[in-house]
Amino acid sequence: MAKIRICPKCKKPKLKSAMNVSGWLAPGMYECRECGYVGHLFIDIDPKDFENLKLNEKNNFNEKEKE
Repeated sequence: MAKIRICPKCKKPKLKSAMNVSGWLAPGMYECRECGYVGHLFIDIDPKDFENLKLNEKNNFNEKEKE
């Protein structure tokens, strides 16, 4: 099953490669188009787990809004 790379800062699948030589001479650098994060780290997640993550965040936001 294919994995989704998500940003470790905003947890959205908006990562793109930040350098042309990444992965050959140096570890890959990634840039998030959503929050501007630039770094080597990313989260590799299954699509089903990603959907569960989005649902949990939505439910937590709704609970905080009620308070």
